[in-house]
Amino acid sequence: MKPAKSLLVSVFMTTVCMIGAAQVDGRPAQQIPADDLRLLGDWRGQSICVVRESACHDEDSLYQVTMLPGKLGWFSMKLDRIVDGKPVTMGTMECAFNSAQQALSCEFPRGVARFNINGNRMEGAMTLRDGTLWRKLSLKKSTQ
Repeated sequence: MKPAKSLLVSVFMTTVCMIGAAQVDGRPAQQIPADDLRLLGDWRGQSICVVRESACHDEDSLYQVTMLPGKLGWFSMKLDRIVDGKPVTMGTMECAFNSAQQALSCEFPRGVARFNINGNRMEGAMTLRDGTLWRKLSLKKSTQ
């Protein structure tokens, strides 16, 4: 291989490696705030019904938070309740994270869930579209 061609191939390969190493979920790693990364993973705890005369039941919960590719500051939250020691999926919500307020807001067909993040704790509530407080949630980040 001629020296000029060899240099060109070397520069190209170095550039490809640098671009690949700097990306997470298709986004440059330096653009993902540390607060956003803290949200990722499993959150376990209680989901307590506020409206007692309803189909709502208190539940042990597992909420799994992942990034939404291509949407900086947005997350997917998979909601599981624990039945006989096993997770049963209830659905998935898209959530927007406000880093300044340490708050996560997730819309779902029947309403909205809002959470405040404090270290490894996530406290929040689900409210129906008509404003009725439906559930109170208290979750802790899993260390598994």
